[in-house]
Amino acid sequence: MVMGESKEEKYLERLTRAFLSLDAEKHVNTKEFNEAVDAILPVFDYLGTVFSFAKGEMNTKRESLVKVQSKLPTLTEVVEQDKKTNTVTKKNSCARNLHRLLSAVSFVANLLQNLAKGPAVTLHQAASDAYDATLAPVHTYFVRMAVKTSMYLLPDRATFIASIGETEATAKEHGAKFVPAVEELLVKVLALYEGTQMPSSDVRFLPSSS
Repeated sequence: MVMGESKEEKYLERLTRAFLSLDAEKHVNTKEFNEAVDAILPVFDYLGTVFSFAKGEMNTKRESLVKVQSKLPTLTEVVEQDKKTNTVTKKNSCARNLHRLLSAVSFVANLLQNLAKGPAVTLHQAASDAYDATLAPVHTYFVRMAVKTSMYLLPDRATFIASIGETEATAKEHGAKFVPAVEELLVKVLALYEGTQMPSSDVRFLPSSS
């Protein structure tokens, strides 16, 4: 039993491994990307009800890519297919869903990067700054205000880090590997949208977390 527990991956360890396995030097594999996004989803549970809507949205968008991963095995093909049909910016298109997922992935990377600045940075500060830099630009004013107000429901820094099974030192260690992997991924995939103005979300309220 003890041996089995010692081998169980913690959240950040699994997350980091999933994104390090993506080969951003070449065409990013759609299935592997979907698996990496799946590894991210639990963070929204650890953050509490504030971002429960984000987890639901991410999962829905991820499922749309899962459905096409055998037909469009790389993210390049996902975007190119929608370019051919002029649906890159269309609501619920795979390319638009992918773009939204990248924003959410960037949010998590920013969150960990902000926390790594030192124990004086509260989870509220880290999450607020990460949200402003990544998700806020694609949200409507009403959603942004609702999220900002709900930020005060976040757990404290120590509770969050303990909930993901880490210490300050190990969280920083995993973040130092995860963040560069995400940055490399973003540079590679966002380049596929060059010349395309992606629209903001039309969601005007946060779905109920009940």
